[in-house]
Amino acid sequence: MKFYLLLIIGLILGLAACAEKKEVTTAQGIDAATTAAETTAAETAAAETAEAGTPETGKEEMGTAAFISHMHHHASQLDRLNAALEAGSLAAAQRPAYWLSGHDDTILVPDEWKVYVAGMRSGASAVSDAPDLAAARAAAKRITDNCQGCHTAAGIDLVTLQPE
Repeated sequence: MKFYLLLIIGLILGLAACAEKKEVTTAQGIDAATTAAETTAAETAAAETAEAGTPETGKEEMGTAAFISHMHHHASQLDRLNAALEAGSLAAAQRPAYWLSGHDDTILVPDEWKVYVAGMRSGASAVSDAPDLAAARAAAKRITDNCQGCHTAAGIDLVTLQPE
């Protein structure tokens, strides 16, 4: 009796899930799953930056919640880009790469870190323009190297920030 009850519940849950399920490719699934969260994160970072920015420049100081949120948004875009490359979708990787290469940056970055920002943007632009997955993966590695270089220059140890 218990088996039949479990079977019926499983069948009902399966039918309910199938009724709402839309067919998507792996790359589209990656893109769709992250778009809403990224949009919200970008809007939050922009609002925090506008609230906390200095009246003269509208730029944000390093170390504030808005700055950290903005950097986390960079990381989420890079994660999205790398997930798409891992899934084998150049088109899905090019969307976050395009954002990384030219988004409106209202965050004040110290001069000594600007070389890393330029390198990150250059790598992202190369992913955006990549003719194939191999070229995109090589350019994505340059993005990661520049992000890690900037974190090192800032004295941020990413290894200790990783969950155990």
